[in-house]
Amino acid sequence: MRIHKMKLLFKILVLLVFLWLFHAFIRKATPKHHGPFPDFIYEEEDAFGRVIARDLRGWVIDENLCDGKITDDFVLVHLGNPPNPPIYVYPMDIDEYVSTDIIMTGQYESHNVEIMIQYMKRFPNAVFLDLGAFVGSFSIAIAALGYKVVAVECLKSSVKRLYASMQEAGVSDRMSIIHNAVSDKHVRAVVDTEPGNVGLTYVIESKSEGNETVDVMVLDDLLEIFQFKQVIIKMDVHQYEDMVLNGAYSFFKQVDVEAVLMEFIHHRSDQYDNDGKFIIDFMESHGFEPDVPEYKKHDYKKWTMPDILFKRIKPFSHTDKGHIIE
Repeated sequence: MRIHKMKLLFKILVLLVFLWLFHAFIRKATPKHHGPFPDFIYEEEDAFGRVIARDLRGWVIDENLCDGKITDDFVLVHLGNPPNPPIYVYPMDIDEYVSTDIIMTGQYESHNVEIMIQYMKRFPNAVFLDLGAFVGSFSIAIAALGYKVVAVECLKSSVKRLYASMQEAGVSDRMSIIHNAVSDKHVRAVVDTEPGNVGLTYVIESKSEGNETVDVMVLDDLLEIFQFKQVIIKMDVHQYEDMVLNGAYSFFKQVDVEAVLMEFIHHRSDQYDNDGKFIIDFMESHGFEPDVPEYKKHDYKKWTMPDILFKRIKPFSHTDKGHIIE
């Protein structure tokens, strides 16, 4: 009787091991979508080299945006930053600033790109998190230098260019593209652009129906699949910077963020419910200070630069309170 029970227990154990190995094999051997629903993403390694998205079900592969199809309105140029990686942008007549500058000079916001590159050199094991990546002038330049990059973009046509550039530049092993908007709540929102200036992409959370919609995630969602230890952040999300931070308390508590380059021009006047003050208080409470002249540090309404670099001045600690600011 005892021998019979032991044999039965052994068979059950063998069956469980087989099922576990079979599940692992299926996960590895069938990464592509073969059914009516997108594949789910559970681990960081599955996120690189493809386009993923966070919807109300979880993290999924967005196969429609990573088909690699190149159309006539994909303009291939090379960035001026060594090693001069290829990048796909828009025609100049529909993107008069970002794409036009890259086509004409090989660069856009070259000073800011260089700041981010220098930070990545200081922290080579960090991940570059590009919030509002657009066509990837930051992401592709930094991935081409060998660093890990997670690029977040809400506009489908820009995501397609990001994916094509990632493939063309040969950086798929270290770059992940996320098709989402970022704010402080999970909603479905409308995405729109300015005529002739696709680079001015913005999200309207108050609308859920339009020509193009996107799922909105919060920054804390990234912790569900990415094992971030240290990151450098570029944030350009057109007036939503304060809302991104409001959805990032866990992120800043668990991840060593060493620097945040943030578009601040829309927040100087506090016209969006004291959003400028909220940003300053949030960053200070998490150990950062703005890289501005000393006499202006406490008067953000006098900051003239459109983008502000927030530098860590206090060593990161998992015990930081990161309290919610009223």
